[in-house]
Amino acid sequence: MSPAALHALADAADALARLAREAAAEDKGDPRAMVPIAEAARSAGTSIRVVREAIRGGALVAYGRQRDRSVRRDDLEAWIASRRIRPVAGVEDRDIEARIARLGRLRRVGS
Repeated sequence: MSPAALHALADAADALARLAREAAAEDKGDPRAMVPIAEAARSAGTSIRVVREAIRGGALVAYGRQRDRSVRRDDLEAWIASRRIRPVAGVEDRDIEARIARLGRLRRVGS
């Protein structure tokens, strides 16, 4: 194959990939819809690097070629939910409350 034909084929593949990404972005309601990595990172409020690390680590499943990887919307939502940090009441909370109360007493004494 000639270099010009290879370039034309690569351009056609890029155009098809762009159309597929646009179609996936339009279908927001379907949980099985595919979401490009960049959009997945925006939805998760994180960087593309973190999403790629999750894919490499097996926490998130990706589909497609290396350049045009996508994840399923429901997989993305499950991954986002798994990363949620739940506050835990502990000694630190009571300690903070005691410090705030002490500061309030000091301000009243100093006024």
